[in-house]
Amino acid sequence: MRLIAFRIKNFTSIIDSTWCDLSLDNITVLIGQNESGKTSILEALRSFFTSEISPDFIRSDGNFPEISCSFEIDPEEVDRILPDRTISPKLIKKIKDNRRINLIRIWEEKKASKLSLEEEELRLIFQENEEKNPDLVIPENPEDKNEEENPEPTQVTPSMATEEEFCDAVFSNIPIFEFFQDFGSLLPDVIDITDLESGNSVEGFRGAMNFLTIANLDLSEIKSGDRRLVKNKITKINKALTEEFRDFWRQNIGKGNKISIEFELKNRGVDEGKEIAGKPYLCFWINDGEEQLYLKQRSKGVRWFLSFYLQLKASAIEREQEEEKRGRVYLIDEPGGSLHARAQEDVLKLFESLKKDLQIIYTTHSPYLVDLKTLYRTLAAQRAEEDEAKSETLILNSNQLGGASRDTLSPIYTLMGADFSSQQVIQKTNNLILEEPSAYYYLTAFWKLVGSTKEVHFLPCTGAFNVPQFAYLFLGWGLKFAVVVDDDSAGRDVYKQLKENIFRDSASEANKKVLKIKDCNGIEDIFSKTDFKKYIIKDVSARYSINNSQYMKDKELSKPITAVKFMLMVDDGTLKLENLQVKTQSAIKELVSSIEEIL
Repeated sequence: MRLIAFRIKNFTSIIDSTWCDLSLDNITVLIGQNESGKTSILEALRSFFTSEISPDFIRSDGNFPEISCSFEIDPEEVDRILPDRTISPKLIKKIKDNRRINLIRIWEEKKASKLSLEEEELRLIFQENEEKNPDLVIPENPEDKNEEENPEPTQVTPSMATEEEFCDAVFSNIPIFEFFQDFGSLLPDVIDITDLESGNSVEGFRGAMNFLTIANLDLSEIKSGDRRLVKNKITKINKALTEEFRDFWRQNIGKGNKISIEFELKNRGVDEGKEIAGKPYLCFWINDGEEQLYLKQRSKGVRWFLSFYLQLKASAIEREQEEEKRGRVYLIDEPGGSLHARAQEDVLKLFESLKKDLQIIYTTHSPYLVDLKTLYRTLAAQRAEEDEAKSETLILNSNQLGGASRDTLSPIYTLMGADFSSQQVIQKTNNLILEEPSAYYYLTAFWKLVGSTKEVHFLPCTGAFNVPQFAYLFLGWGLKFAVVVDDDSAGRDVYKQLKENIFRDSASEANKKVLKIKDCNGIEDIFSKTDFKKYIIKDVSARYSINNSQYMKDKELSKPITAVKFMLMVDDGTLKLENLQVKTQSAIKELVSSIEEIL
């Protein structure tokens, strides 16, 4: 099961977030000003999982929180829910058809909460079953029978599950939500093996166990194995772990020295006391090529990143080792606040490496923890009234970013204005400005489908009205660019502005750098209706006479989400150009060819 959306009501500044979709690639970033409500989102999700809530989270109007989470569920997983109880076939069919299940946790007082199905339609199914089967047959206890009686054996059939039992069973299979504590899993300088064995809450216990998990080193092996072989294995582990860590931590110490992570197995000396003399312990070091120092002797940034790396990496490994393989959702508030800008980029790189094994939801103010190429991951939190700290929190998805305030979007704007020599998105040539994120995902997929070798840097705006601003900035910065817009009223307005203000009102000059996608009110119109139904909205039974892009608007379908799903199908090879109709293939090839000409 995988968390795919949430809804928060009556939680601190959030009155009703409405349903908020999480990124399909398992990384979601929450941006917004201080006091906008970003951290409240993480706290609400943690409260959903733990059922615990602080009085500070309850609104002054007296309404108690209601937190809903939607989980993607495979049909096979549905069949494994309460296998020893009877569940309504009607309920099972609806969940399998929807491939999702929504749970809601409602607090009726400060400490007590109730977990139930969020959809009333599904709750009614349980109510109908209870009305039809008011008397459940419960096998009698033999001790209640007279010893002389010899009753006939009763055949016991599985009883009908209640809604409460069903919800509890579903909840036991959802991913584990973990709120990352900044320094809760730091490596210790030293730690005794006996403390690790007994699970004592000593300083550094979690960090040491994370380290051993990644190293694939068992405590019994350390304590009872051949000392020479153990030391040889530790030497190999130090080398391998350092090499892997350096893939993510790119900072140098001193004149180009890279840090090394090392640990060592030692025994307590007689001078440390008779009770512990001879007992084994582990000590951990960071070596910079000149000095071997304990963790506490290193910078806060290095210690934080190492702790962060070990925690997330160990969780991914533990998940793979579990029989049930429950997922993990990591809730991370402002990661890397003590890190240099480049080290913050390393955090994002670490997220990328783990997104197949973990879901990550994090908040940030930093432009270095936002990626222009993956704006579909973004949720923006801002106050309904920006100047009023007590107004409610609104949560905007990636398709609504155009309506967010400049302060809310400051990390994105800052990143756009960053030093071009240190970023990978905007280059000196072959920049292609697009109207919106969905165009970025489709064109990325089209480039791969066609196999184009033409270098291109797709730069999505958050609405057609932002395209001229991008173009003027690029012109001022002396960067070469081209523009692609839809052939609708907004796209034609953009074309007109650029033609008049940049190309001296010359249509021939404008056409060399600005492309209107012919006969497309939206990029979805590139597809034949058959391919659109099959691969974009995934509903072959849909019937309509309007164009694809208008159908998206009328049905209020998410453009970025459908576009991302298409891109992911192309990325993993499940969809190839030959799978599409000839009409769609021709349209894609023509579009790619036209873009190559204007770059």
